[in-house]
Amino acid sequence: MAIEVDRTRATKLLEESLARCMSAPVGECAIRDTIDLVMGGKNCLTYRYILLTALLAKAADKHADILSLQASDTSKGAYDARSLASKVVYPFQLAFLGNVLDGSNSDPLVNKPARFSRLSLGNHVAGGDPKKALTALCRDLPAVKTQAMALACLDYTISLLLNMKREMDAKAAKFETATRDMGAIEAREFISELLDQGFGGAALTVAATALFSLQFKSGDGYCIVPHPVNQSGASKRQFSDLDVLKNGRPFLGVELKDRPFSEIDVRRAADMALSAGAASLIFVAGRMSSFASQPPTYFAKARAEYGMRGLCIGLTSIDSLLDTLLAFHAGFDAAALFATARETVERIGAVEAQMWIYKNLLSNGRPQ
Repeated sequence: MAIEVDRTRATKLLEESLARCMSAPVGECAIRDTIDLVMGGKNCLTYRYILLTALLAKAADKHADILSLQASDTSKGAYDARSLASKVVYPFQLAFLGNVLDGSNSDPLVNKPARFSRLSLGNHVAGGDPKKALTALCRDLPAVKTQAMALACLDYTISLLLNMKREMDAKAAKFETATRDMGAIEAREFISELLDQGFGGAALTVAATALFSLQFKSGDGYCIVPHPVNQSGASKRQFSDLDVLKNGRPFLGVELKDRPFSEIDVRRAADMALSAGAASLIFVAGRMSSFASQPPTYFAKARAEYGMRGLCIGLTSIDSLLDTLLAFHAGFDAAALFATARETVERIGAVEAQMWIYKNLLSNGRPQ
C-alpha cells in the first residue's frame, strides 16, 4: 500500500539541512561516491532529481521505499516521487540553490528515467554516465536504511550543491565583469567568431538562444528552452531544436540547421510543432547550410500547406538573425546576452564550446 510523504515536513527538512550546511558543510556520508557520480555525471539531470527526492522521502518518512518512483509501485513503501520532486524539491532548489539543478522544467520527474515504477537495473537507460548513475543508485541507495542515514546523505548532497552554486555564482560574476562594457559591435564580433567555430552545431544553438533572448523576455511570460545537439525528442515536451514557450505553452518552434536537410526533415519538424500547438516554426540556417539563401522549391509548397493548417513557417539565416535582432534591440545588455550564452552552453553540455567561450570572454571579450 502506498504512503504519502508529508510535504510540509519534507520542506522543513530541506530548510534545516540548508541552514546546517551553510554554517558547517558536510564532507562525508555513507554513499558519497554515488552522490558525486550522479551530481557530476553528464546527462544525469533526471537522476539528480531522483536521488535528492529519494533521500528526502526517506528522511521525512521511515516507511518510504528509497527505490520507489510511483505510488503504483507494488512495494510496501511506494510513494509518488514525481509529486514530491515537483512540489518540494524543484521549488526549493530554484529558490535557495540558485537553480543549480536546472529549473527549466518544473516537473523534473516527467522524463523517461523516472517513468518506471521504481529504480531497477532492468530499466531502459542510455549508455555512459546515465547508465553508471542508475547502476550506482540501485546498488547503494538500499544501504540508506534509516531516517538518520538519509538525513546525513541529504546534508552531504546539499553541501555539494551549495559548493556547485558558489562555483556557478563565481563564473557568473566573472562573465558579468567581462561583458559589462561590451558594445553591440563587440558582441556581434564575438558571436560571429563563435559561429565560425561550429562545435558540431552547438555554436548555432548557443548563438540563436542568446539572440532570441533579446526578443522574447522572461518578464513578458516567455521561456526559451534549448536542447542538446543531435538529441531530437530527448524530452517528451520538446517540439523543436529550440522551443519558445509563452506562459508555459508552446509558442514558437526553432529548427537549427547547420547542414543540408530534406523535405522529410521540414515536414517532420512542422508536424511536431503543429501537434504541440505552436503557432509558428522558423528554420534558422547555419553557416554550413545554404538553405536560407537557396531554399528548395518544396519549402514554398510546405509553407503554404502548413499555413492552411494554422502553422506559420519562416526561414532565415543565423547571420540575418544576428543583424536583425541586434539592430532591433540597440542598447541591449551585453552582460545579460552572454549570461544566456553561458547558461545555454552548460545546459546542452557542449564542453568544447563552453571552454572556448570562457577562454575568450575572460580575455577582455576578444576572440583569440
